[in-house]
Amino acid sequence: MLAHYRRLLAHPGVPHLLVAGLIVKLGTPVLSLALLLAAVDRLGSYATAGLVLTGHALALAMCAPLGGRIADRYGPRTALTGYLAAHALAYTLLLLAPPALMIGAAVLLGATTPPAGSVVRGAWPRLVPATSLPAAYAVDNAVNELTFIVGPLLVPVLTLAVPAHGVVAAAGAAILLGTALLLASPAIRQAAPTPPVRFSLAGPLTHRPTLLLLTIAAFGTFTFGCLRIATVASATTFASASSAGVLMGLLSAGALLGTLGYGARAWPITGGRLLVPLSLAEAAILLGGGWAPGFVTLAILITLVGLVTGPRDAVVPALLADHAPTHYRTEVFAWLNTFTWTGYGLGTAVAGQLTGPHDTGTTAFGMAAAAAVACAILSAAANRIASPLPTPAAAPTESPSHESDHVADN
Repeated sequence: MLAHYRRLLAHPGVPHLLVAGLIVKLGTPVLSLALLLAAVDRLGSYATAGLVLTGHALALAMCAPLGGRIADRYGPRTALTGYLAAHALAYTLLLLAPPALMIGAAVLLGATTPPAGSVVRGAWPRLVPATSLPAAYAVDNAVNELTFIVGPLLVPVLTLAVPAHGVVAAAGAAILLGTALLLASPAIRQAAPTPPVRFSLAGPLTHRPTLLLLTIAAFGTFTFGCLRIATVASATTFASASSAGVLMGLLSAGALLGTLGYGARAWPITGGRLLVPLSLAEAAILLGGGWAPGFVTLAILITLVGLVTGPRDAVVPALLADHAPTHYRTEVFAWLNTFTWTGYGLGTAVAGQLTGPHDTGTTAFGMAAAAAVACAILSAAANRIASPLPTPAAAPTESPSHESDHVADN
């Protein structure tokens, strides 16, 4: 069962890329919580501190595609070097800026975030043969899940030793260190810029199969946003609001296991066709969650949701790497980050508006299930357009040195 992962790790440069990606990605969830704590300490207001986080998140989401496009056009090494310097300056300004300028400094921090996660995902097809791509993207997604489990747990531990702004500095150091390690990776150093193409503001969004896959990813995180609200409402009904953290931990654990299970074997149906049953299974489980008779039953169902969403979140980037235009290889993964964060934000907003103070979470679960059904419909449409979307394992093997030619992360 582990043969796929052993073959993946045997490829030169893979361990280096995984370690660098892990360090970069670990800094993101640590920064998210630490920045809130530091802003509250400095500004003395949760409302203003919320604006600091909102400014950072919106700047990151809006500017991420630009970073991906620069990496494609001028090469990932040039892009990461420039972003590394700008991001280090932004961290310095954030830590030294007076309270009145903290929101602006956070916006600059988000705008200068290096496209490290997109570069890592775009590097896999150059580094490993096509038969190893499902395992590569499964490990990549597993690293994401792991960092969002471990990252928030590190923050209270670190605050025992240093103040909140010190934890922000530690998160920044991790992101900068991981980016520097990426620059030392042969897969990044040897990556050539893609030939210039006719300018298009929308970039890969003009490619219909790519846009469909990105929309599928957005609906997937819409379900997650709804689920975040639903678990709080249900946990409050069955136990306490704080027990929602247990449910979200089980969701992440299920997703981690599901992702690793997906990458550990070859599947009899193609990656594109696998999205349809996974999405329908997710919808059915979510509907059951809305009518769960107790906390234990709900916990089991939430874990099952993770088991099916983990593979889905690994299939989508693998399909993007296989089908997105080659001259947009890195940018498309930057757009994946934008689409997934947008979907999550809309999911939490919609479910939050539909969930009352005494709601059991049934409505939010229903919204999440509806989004999962939409994922299934869009997946079926994507299969028809691509006739059908094959799994990367069925594609021709690509040499690690091939330079002509994937959700995030950060």
